[in-house]
Amino acid sequence: MSIIYINPYQFAAAGPTDPDFANVSLLLHGDGTNGSTTIIDSSPSPKTVSVVGDAQISTAQSKFGGASLAFDGNGDYLSITDSNAFEFGSGDYTIELWFYMLAVPGVSSYALFGGLSGKNFYFGVTTQSGVGTYLVSYDGSAELNQNSGALLVAGAWYHAAHCRSNGTARLFLNGQVVRSGTFGSITGTTGYQVGASSFYSIARWYGYIDDLRITKGVARYTANFTPPTAPFPDA
Repeated sequence: MSIIYINPYQFAAAGPTDPDFANVSLLLHGDGTNGSTTIIDSSPSPKTVSVVGDAQISTAQSKFGGASLAFDGNGDYLSITDSNAFEFGSGDYTIELWFYMLAVPGVSSYALFGGLSGKNFYFGVTTQSGVGTYLVSYDGSAELNQNSGALLVAGAWYHAAHCRSNGTARLFLNGQVVRSGTFGSITGTTGYQVGASSFYSIARWYGYIDDLRITKGVARYTANFTPPTAPFPDA
């Protein structure tokens, strides 16, 4: 009779996985060498990420991985060409990221993520006189905004998410629903920008962005949730 020895480590978990990874359109961890302008998309179908100005990887701040995407607010951003992976139409989707402001905008806005001219979407923060600085998303006609509760300050990491599920759009800050409502179809044949939006011409992002993930066809969050405690999985 033969004896079979089983290595107890053979079946150890290979690490966290994402059951919706096949639907991920863009995944930017922002990891790399300080000052690098090579930005890697870790989605299943990697897109080319072009650096405009002096946007770069920085080890000065990070939420995960020891580095993040750095923007100085002076004309720099990342550009991503359009593809079917970004054609959300009126379907479900999730756009989420971690952000850190070096200073709050004046009575104006900073763009975290938005469409090129012709792609009707903008996601960022804005400051309103007498109210403060808050999270906002805009589709060209409808707006979701936080503008109440604990408003945003510089020098802190925040998790932000914008999701649509069965026609209802929700805006989340640190896992809490801050606004919900209807949101129009996101259309257009142009691409997107990280740290800018030429669709809605506003100030460039001044700070850091980490672990940006876009998922098409899936509303990952429909109620309050615990923000991620580790980088998004690559599988």
